[in-house]
Amino acid sequence: MAEIQARPFGPQFSEAISFLKGKLPEASLAWDSLAGPVHSKVFTVAGAASADLARDINKSLTQALASGTTITQFRKDFDKVVQDYGWTYKGKRGWRTSVIFDNNMRSAHMAGRWSQLQANKDRRPYLQYRTAGDAKVRPQHRQWNGLIYPIDDPFWQIHYPPNGWGCRCTVRAYSLADLGAKGLQVAEPYKVQMRNVVNRDGEITDRVPLGIDPGWDHNVGMSWIAPELALGAKLARLPPELRGLLVDKTISPAFQTVLNGRWTAFQTQVQAAGTATGDAQVVGYLDSATLNGLAEIQPLRSSAIAASDTMALAKQPWPATWLADLPANLRNYQAVLWDQVDQVLVIVPQGKLPGSRLATATLRLNQRTRYGTALTVDTLGAATAANLADADRYRLLVGSLK
Repeated sequence: MAEIQARPFGPQFSEAISFLKGKLPEASLAWDSLAGPVHSKVFTVAGAASADLARDINKSLTQALASGTTITQFRKDFDKVVQDYGWTYKGKRGWRTSVIFDNNMRSAHMAGRWSQLQANKDRRPYLQYRTAGDAKVRPQHRQWNGLIYPIDDPFWQIHYPPNGWGCRCTVRAYSLADLGAKGLQVAEPYKVQMRNVVNRDGEITDRVPLGIDPGWDHNVGMSWIAPELALGAKLARLPPELRGLLVDKTISPAFQTVLNGRWTAFQTQVQAAGTATGDAQVVGYLDSATLNGLAEIQPLRSSAIAASDTMALAKQPWPATWLADLPANLRNYQAVLWDQVDQVLVIVPQGKLPGSRLATATLRLNQRTRYGTALTVDTLGAATAANLADADRYRLLVGSLK
Protein backbone atom coordinates (compact mmCIF):
# COMPACT_ATOMS: atom_id res chain seq x y z
CA MET A 1 0.00 0.00 0.00
CA ALA A 2 1.47 3.35 -1.03
CA GLU A 3 2.55 5.67 1.76
CA ILE A 4 0.91 9.09 1.80
CA GLN A 5 2.27 12.42 2.88
CA ALA A 6 0.90 13.95 6.05
CA ARG A 7 -0.03 17.38 4.68
CA PRO A 8 -1.04 17.46 1.02
CA PHE A 9 -3.39 20.43 1.47
CA GLY A 10 -1.16 23.10 2.99
CA PRO A 11 1.23 23.69 5.90
CA GLN A 12 -1.50 24.50 8.44
CA PHE A 13 -4.24 22.02 7.72
CA SER A 14 -5.95 22.48 11.07
CA GLU A 15 -9.31 21.07 9.91
CA ALA A 16 -7.82 17.61 9.33
CA ILE A 17 -6.16 17.67 12.74
CA SER A 18 -9.44 18.68 14.36
CA PHE A 19 -11.18 15.78 12.63
CA LEU A 20 -8.89 13.21 14.27
CA LYS A 21 -8.49 15.02 17.56
CA GLY A 22 -12.24 15.35 18.12
CA LYS A 23 -13.05 11.65 17.79
CA LEU A 24 -14.28 9.78 20.86
CA PRO A 25 -12.44 6.47 21.45
CA GLU A 26 -14.39 3.25 21.84
CA ALA A 27 -13.62 -0.45 22.10
CA SER A 28 -14.70 -2.51 19.12
CA LEU A 29 -14.50 -6.13 18.01
CA ALA A 30 -14.92 -5.27 14.32
CA TRP A 31 -14.58 -2.09 12.27
CA ASP A 32 -18.01 -2.60 10.70
CA SER A 33 -19.74 -2.81 14.07
CA LEU A 34 -20.53 0.87 13.50
CA ALA A 35 -22.13 2.51 10.47
CA GLY A 36 -19.81 4.49 8.22
CA PRO A 37 -20.98 7.98 9.24
CA VAL A 38 -20.38 7.16 12.91
CA HIS A 39 -16.65 6.63 12.26
CA SER A 40 -16.23 10.34 11.60
CA LYS A 41 -16.96 11.00 15.28
CA VAL A 42 -16.00 7.74 16.99
CA PHE A 43 -12.51 6.22 16.77
CA THR A 44 -12.28 2.44 16.79
CA VAL A 45 -9.69 -0.12 15.80
CA ALA A 46 -10.91 -3.61 15.01
CA GLY A 47 -10.15 -5.86 17.95
CA ALA A 48 -9.23 -3.04 20.35
CA ALA A 49 -10.52 -4.36 23.66
CA SER A 50 -10.60 -1.04 25.48
CA ALA A 51 -11.38 2.60 24.75
CA ASP A 52 -8.03 3.57 26.30
CA LEU A 53 -6.15 1.49 23.72
CA ALA A 54 -8.13 3.10 20.89
CA ARG A 55 -7.53 6.55 22.42
CA ASP A 56 -3.74 6.09 22.46
CA ILE A 57 -3.64 4.88 18.85
CA ASN A 58 -5.73 7.87 17.80
CA LYS A 59 -3.39 10.14 19.77
CA SER A 60 -0.44 8.76 17.80
CA LEU A 61 -2.24 9.37 14.51
CA THR A 62 -3.12 12.92 15.52
CA GLN A 63 0.48 13.64 16.49
CA ALA A 64 1.69 12.24 13.17
CA LEU A 65 -0.72 14.45 11.28
CA ALA A 66 0.13 17.55 13.31
CA SER A 67 3.90 17.09 13.11
CA GLY A 68 4.07 15.88 9.53
CA THR A 69 5.71 12.54 10.31
CA THR A 70 5.18 9.49 8.14
CA ILE A 71 4.16 5.93 8.87
CA THR A 72 7.64 5.01 10.16
CA GLN A 73 7.24 7.01 13.37
CA PHE A 74 3.61 5.91 13.71
CA ARG A 75 4.73 2.29 13.66
CA LYS A 76 7.08 2.96 16.58
CA ASP A 77 4.26 4.61 18.53
CA PHE A 78 1.93 1.76 17.59
CA ASP A 79 4.42 -0.82 18.89
CA LYS A 80 4.63 1.01 22.22
CA VAL A 81 0.83 1.11 22.58
CA VAL A 82 0.61 -2.60 21.76
CA GLN A 83 3.26 -3.39 24.36
CA ASP A 84 1.70 -1.15 27.01
CA TYR A 85 -1.69 -2.84 26.70
CA GLY A 86 -0.49 -6.34 25.91
CA TRP A 87 -2.67 -6.30 22.83
CA THR A 88 -2.61 -9.25 20.45
CA TYR A 89 -3.96 -8.12 17.11
CA LYS A 90 -4.74 -9.98 13.91
CA GLY A 91 -2.68 -9.56 10.77
CA LYS A 92 0.97 -8.73 10.19
CA ARG A 93 2.38 -5.54 11.68
CA GLY A 94 3.19 -3.92 8.33
CA TRP A 95 -0.25 -4.55 6.87
CA ARG A 96 -2.12 -3.61 10.04
CA THR A 97 -0.29 -0.33 10.60
CA SER A 98 -0.61 0.62 6.92
CA VAL A 99 -4.38 0.09 7.00
CA ILE A 100 -4.79 2.12 10.18
CA PHE A 101 -2.45 4.93 9.14
CA ASP A 102 -3.36 5.35 5.49
CA ASN A 103 -7.14 5.16 5.85
CA ASN A 104 -7.31 7.44 8.88
CA MET A 105 -5.01 9.99 7.26
CA ARG A 106 -6.96 10.00 4.01
CA SER A 107 -10.26 10.32 5.85
CA ALA A 108 -8.91 13.19 7.96
CA HIS A 109 -7.53 15.01 4.94
CA MET A 110 -10.70 14.64 2.90
CA ALA A 111 -12.92 15.65 5.82
CA GLY A 112 -10.81 18.75 6.35
CA ARG A 113 -10.79 19.41 2.63
CA TRP A 114 -14.59 19.29 2.59
CA SER A 115 -14.69 21.98 5.26
CA GLN A 116 -12.39 24.15 3.15
CA LEU A 117 -14.40 23.51 -0.01
CA GLN A 118 -17.62 24.51 1.74
CA ALA A 119 -16.03 27.72 3.00
CA ASN A 120 -14.96 28.59 -0.56
CA LYS A 121 -17.97 27.32 -2.52
CA ASP A 122 -19.21 30.79 -3.44
CA ARG A 123 -16.06 31.18 -5.55
CA ARG A 124 -15.67 27.58 -6.67
CA PRO A 125 -19.03 25.80 -6.49
CA TYR A 126 -18.16 22.82 -8.74
CA LEU A 127 -16.23 19.68 -7.87
CA GLN A 128 -14.59 17.19 -10.21
CA TYR A 129 -13.96 13.58 -9.21
CA ARG A 130 -10.33 12.58 -9.77
CA THR A 131 -8.59 9.23 -9.38
CA ALA A 132 -4.88 8.52 -8.86
CA GLY A 133 -4.76 7.64 -12.56
CA ASP A 134 -2.80 4.38 -12.34
CA ALA A 135 -3.48 0.68 -12.77
CA LYS A 136 -4.52 0.29 -9.11
CA VAL A 137 -7.66 2.42 -9.54
CA ARG A 138 -10.87 0.44 -9.12
CA PRO A 139 -12.89 0.06 -12.35
CA GLN A 140 -15.94 1.85 -10.94
CA HIS A 141 -13.85 4.72 -9.60
CA ARG A 142 -12.24 5.02 -13.02
CA GLN A 143 -15.72 5.51 -14.48
CA TRP A 144 -16.29 8.42 -12.07
CA ASN A 145 -13.01 10.07 -13.02
CA GLY A 146 -13.68 13.52 -14.49
CA LEU A 147 -17.34 13.74 -13.45
CA ILE A 148 -18.29 17.29 -12.45
CA TYR A 149 -21.22 18.23 -10.20
CA PRO A 150 -22.13 21.26 -8.06
CA ILE A 151 -20.75 20.87 -4.56
CA ASP A 152 -24.29 20.60 -3.15
CA ASP A 153 -25.34 17.90 -5.64
CA PRO A 154 -26.56 14.62 -4.06
CA PHE A 155 -23.68 12.83 -5.83
CA TRP A 156 -21.22 14.13 -3.26
CA GLN A 157 -23.31 12.93 -0.31
CA ILE A 158 -22.21 9.41 -1.16
CA HIS A 159 -19.36 9.54 -3.70
CA TYR A 160 -17.10 12.14 -2.12
CA PRO A 161 -13.86 10.20 -1.52
CA PRO A 162 -12.47 8.13 0.03
CA ASN A 163 -14.87 5.47 -1.21
CA GLY A 164 -13.22 2.37 0.18
CA TRP A 165 -10.21 0.84 1.85
CA GLY A 166 -7.07 2.30 0.32
CA CYS A 167 -9.04 4.62 -1.97
CA ARG A 168 -6.74 7.42 -3.18
CA CYS A 169 -9.34 9.43 -5.09
CA THR A 170 -9.76 13.14 -4.49
CA VAL A 171 -11.63 16.14 -5.93
CA ARG A 172 -10.76 19.41 -7.61
CA ALA A 173 -12.80 22.59 -7.24
CA TYR A 174 -13.71 24.86 -10.16
CA SER A 175 -15.47 28.15 -10.71
CA LEU A 176 -17.97 28.59 -13.54
CA ALA A 177 -15.31 30.59 -15.39
CA ASP A 178 -12.84 27.73 -14.94
CA LEU A 179 -15.28 25.29 -16.54
CA GLY A 180 -15.78 27.57 -19.51
CA ALA A 181 -12.07 28.17 -19.98
CA LYS A 182 -11.26 24.45 -19.89
CA GLY A 183 -14.25 23.35 -21.93
CA LEU A 184 -15.63 21.28 -19.05
CA GLN A 185 -19.30 20.54 -18.46
CA VAL A 186 -21.45 19.41 -15.55
CA ALA A 187 -22.33 15.73 -15.90
CA GLU A 188 -25.82 14.32 -16.25
CA PRO A 189 -27.55 13.41 -12.97
CA TYR A 190 -25.97 10.27 -11.61
CA LYS A 191 -28.15 7.18 -11.15
CA VAL A 192 -26.99 5.30 -8.07
CA GLN A 193 -27.01 1.51 -8.34
CA MET A 194 -27.25 -0.30 -5.01
CA ARG A 195 -25.97 -3.75 -4.08
CA ASN A 196 -26.64 -5.97 -1.09
CA VAL A 197 -23.92 -6.76 1.44
CA VAL A 198 -24.18 -10.41 2.50
CA ASN A 199 -22.37 -11.96 5.49
CA ARG A 200 -20.93 -15.47 5.72
CA ASP A 201 -24.27 -16.84 6.87
CA GLY A 202 -25.96 -15.57 3.73
CA GLU A 203 -27.80 -12.77 5.58
CA ILE A 204 -28.22 -9.33 4.00
CA THR A 205 -26.67 -6.88 6.48
CA ASP A 206 -26.34 -3.68 4.45
CA ARG A 207 -26.88 -2.02 1.08
CA VAL A 208 -24.23 0.17 -0.51
CA PRO A 209 -23.79 1.87 -3.88
CA LEU A 210 -21.99 -0.11 -6.55
CA GLY A 211 -18.27 0.65 -6.43
CA ILE A 212 -18.19 1.72 -2.77
CA ASP A 213 -16.96 -0.53 0.03
CA PRO A 214 -19.31 -1.25 2.97
CA GLY A 215 -18.84 1.40 5.62
CA TRP A 216 -17.56 4.01 3.17
CA ASP A 217 -20.90 5.02 1.62
CA HIS A 218 -20.91 8.50 3.12
CA ASN A 219 -19.18 11.85 2.81
CA VAL A 220 -16.54 12.01 5.56
CA GLY A 221 -16.80 15.79 5.66
CA MET A 222 -20.57 15.82 6.05
CA SER A 223 -20.35 13.05 8.65
CA TRP A 224 -17.87 15.13 10.63
CA ILE A 225 -19.86 18.37 10.47
CA ALA A 226 -23.35 16.89 10.96
CA PRO A 227 -23.06 13.22 11.93
CA GLU A 228 -26.73 12.86 12.85
CA LEU A 229 -27.81 13.97 9.37
CA ALA A 230 -25.26 11.75 7.65
CA LEU A 231 -26.46 8.72 9.60
CA GLY A 232 -30.07 9.64 8.83
CA ALA A 233 -29.24 9.78 5.12
CA LYS A 234 -27.56 6.38 5.36
CA LEU A 235 -30.62 4.88 7.06
CA ALA A 236 -32.94 6.41 4.46
CA ARG A 237 -31.09 4.49 1.73
CA LEU A 238 -31.74 1.18 3.45
CA PRO A 239 -34.88 -0.96 3.16
CA PRO A 240 -37.05 -0.72 6.30
CA GLU A 241 -36.06 -4.16 7.57
CA LEU A 242 -32.40 -3.11 7.84
CA ARG A 243 -32.82 0.33 9.42
CA GLY A 244 -33.56 -0.78 12.95
CA LEU A 245 -30.83 -3.41 12.91
CA LEU A 246 -28.26 -0.81 11.93
CA VAL A 247 -29.45 1.53 14.68
CA ASP A 248 -29.27 -1.28 17.25
CA LYS A 249 -25.59 -1.87 16.67
CA THR A 250 -24.37 1.58 15.71
CA ILE A 251 -25.75 3.90 18.41
CA SER A 252 -22.84 3.11 20.69
CA PRO A 253 -22.18 4.88 24.01
CA ALA A 254 -19.65 7.16 22.34
CA PHE A 255 -22.00 8.11 19.52
CA GLN A 256 -24.81 8.64 22.02
CA THR A 257 -22.51 11.19 23.68
CA VAL A 258 -22.12 12.85 20.28
CA LEU A 259 -25.89 13.05 19.79
CA ASN A 260 -26.36 14.54 23.26
CA GLY A 261 -23.63 17.09 22.58
CA ARG A 262 -25.20 18.10 19.28
CA TRP A 263 -28.59 18.59 20.97
CA THR A 264 -27.02 20.67 23.76
CA ALA A 265 -25.27 22.90 21.22
CA PHE A 266 -28.54 23.30 19.32
CA GLN A 267 -30.41 24.26 22.49
CA THR A 268 -27.74 26.79 23.44
CA GLN A 269 -27.80 28.39 20.00
CA VAL A 270 -31.60 28.61 19.87
CA GLN A 271 -31.87 30.01 23.39
CA ALA A 272 -29.19 32.60 22.64
CA ALA A 273 -31.14 33.72 19.56
CA GLY A 274 -34.38 33.78 21.55
CA THR A 275 -36.61 33.13 18.54
CA ALA A 276 -37.72 30.07 16.60
CA THR A 277 -37.03 29.98 12.87
CA GLY A 278 -38.34 26.51 12.01
CA ASP A 279 -34.99 24.81 12.55
CA ALA A 280 -34.75 21.29 13.98
CA GLN A 281 -32.18 18.91 15.37
CA VAL A 282 -32.05 15.14 14.91
CA VAL A 283 -31.99 13.62 18.40
CA GLY A 284 -32.20 9.91 17.62
CA TYR A 285 -33.56 7.05 15.55
CA LEU A 286 -36.06 4.29 16.20
CA ASP A 287 -34.56 0.91 17.06
CA SER A 288 -35.62 -2.43 15.58
CA ALA A 289 -37.99 -3.32 18.44
CA THR A 290 -39.97 -0.11 18.00
CA LEU A 291 -39.96 -0.36 14.21
CA ASN A 292 -41.22 -3.94 14.41
CA GLY A 293 -43.99 -2.86 16.80
CA LEU A 294 -45.06 -0.07 14.46
CA ALA A 295 -44.92 -2.19 11.31
CA GLU A 296 -48.56 -3.25 11.51
CA ILE A 297 -49.84 0.15 12.64
CA GLN A 298 -48.37 2.91 10.50
CA PRO A 299 -45.99 2.94 7.51
CA LEU A 300 -42.90 5.03 8.21
CA ARG A 301 -41.05 7.13 5.66
CA SER A 302 -38.20 7.79 8.09
CA SER A 303 -36.93 6.41 11.38
CA ALA A 304 -35.10 9.61 12.37
CA ILE A 305 -36.42 11.65 15.33
CA ALA A 306 -36.17 15.46 15.27
CA ALA A 307 -36.86 18.12 17.89
CA SER A 308 -37.77 21.66 16.78
CA ASP A 309 -36.30 24.95 17.93
CA THR A 310 -39.74 25.77 19.34
CA MET A 311 -39.33 22.88 21.76
CA ALA A 312 -35.86 24.07 22.68
CA LEU A 313 -37.30 27.48 23.63
CA ALA A 314 -40.51 26.44 25.39
CA LYS A 315 -40.69 25.81 29.11
CA GLN A 316 -40.92 22.05 29.58
CA PRO A 317 -42.36 19.91 32.38
CA TRP A 318 -39.25 17.75 32.35
CA PRO A 319 -36.38 18.73 34.68
CA ALA A 320 -33.57 20.60 32.92
CA THR A 321 -31.21 17.64 33.27
CA TRP A 322 -33.75 15.34 31.62
CA LEU A 323 -34.26 17.78 28.77
CA ALA A 324 -30.51 18.15 28.27
CA ASP A 325 -30.30 14.35 27.91
CA LEU A 326 -33.25 14.13 25.49
CA PRO A 327 -31.42 11.94 22.93
CA ALA A 328 -30.33 9.46 25.62
CA ASN A 329 -33.78 9.45 27.24
CA LEU A 330 -35.42 8.61 23.93
CA ARG A 331 -32.92 5.84 23.33
CA ASN A 332 -32.90 4.32 26.82
CA TYR A 333 -36.63 3.91 27.22
CA GLN A 334 -38.70 1.89 29.65
CA ALA A 335 -41.61 1.42 27.28
CA VAL A 336 -42.94 2.50 23.90
CA LEU A 337 -46.69 2.80 23.28
CA TRP A 338 -49.00 3.73 20.45
CA ASP A 339 -51.65 6.33 21.31
CA GLN A 340 -54.65 5.06 19.35
CA VAL A 341 -56.61 8.29 19.89
CA ASP A 342 -54.06 10.94 18.96
CA GLN A 343 -52.18 8.63 16.57
CA VAL A 344 -48.78 9.38 18.06
CA LEU A 345 -45.93 7.31 19.39
CA VAL A 346 -45.30 7.62 23.14
CA ILE A 347 -41.83 6.96 24.52
CA VAL A 348 -41.48 6.47 28.27
CA PRO A 349 -37.88 7.05 29.43
CA GLN A 350 -36.40 5.11 32.31
CA GLY A 351 -36.71 6.64 35.78
CA LYS A 352 -39.48 8.62 37.47
CA LEU A 353 -40.34 12.27 37.87
CA PRO A 354 -41.41 13.83 41.19
CA GLY A 355 -44.63 12.29 42.45
CA SER A 356 -43.67 8.89 41.01
CA ARG A 357 -44.94 9.97 37.60
CA LEU A 358 -43.50 8.62 34.38
CA ALA A 359 -41.97 10.99 31.85
CA THR A 360 -43.49 10.83 28.36
CA ALA A 361 -42.43 12.06 24.95
CA THR A 362 -44.96 11.99 22.12
CA LEU A 363 -43.71 11.69 18.57
CA ARG A 364 -45.64 12.44 15.39
CA LEU A 365 -44.83 10.25 12.42
CA ASN A 366 -43.84 11.28 8.89
CA GLN A 367 -43.50 15.01 9.54
CA ARG A 368 -41.71 17.37 7.19
CA THR A 369 -38.65 19.23 8.52
CA ARG A 370 -36.07 21.36 6.77
CA TYR A 371 -33.83 18.28 6.67
CA GLY A 372 -36.47 15.93 5.26
CA THR A 373 -39.11 13.62 6.66
CA ALA A 374 -38.79 12.55 10.31
CA LEU A 375 -40.70 11.71 13.45
CA THR A 376 -40.95 14.95 15.41
CA VAL A 377 -41.07 15.36 19.18
CA ASP A 378 -44.53 16.84 19.71
CA THR A 379 -44.78 17.18 23.49
CA LEU A 380 -42.83 16.30 26.62
CA GLY A 381 -45.02 15.48 29.58
CA ALA A 382 -45.76 13.19 32.50
CA ALA A 383 -48.33 10.50 33.27
CA THR A 384 -49.06 7.79 35.77
CA ALA A 385 -48.55 4.14 34.96
CA ALA A 386 -52.29 3.63 35.48
CA ASN A 387 -53.15 6.23 32.83
CA LEU A 388 -50.77 4.68 30.30
CA ALA A 389 -52.16 1.22 31.06
CA ASP A 390 -55.54 2.21 29.56
CA ALA A 391 -55.87 -0.45 26.86
CA ASP A 392 -58.66 1.45 25.12
CA ARG A 393 -56.26 4.24 24.33
CA TYR A 394 -52.71 2.87 24.45
CA ARG A 395 -51.18 -0.14 22.82
CA LEU A 396 -47.92 -1.33 24.37
CA LEU A 397 -45.35 -1.95 21.63
CA VAL A 398 -42.11 -2.49 23.56
CA GLY A 399 -41.07 -2.80 27.20
CA SER A 400 -43.12 -2.56 30.36
CA LEU A 401 -44.81 0.08 32.52
CA LYS A 402 -44.08 -1.83 35.74
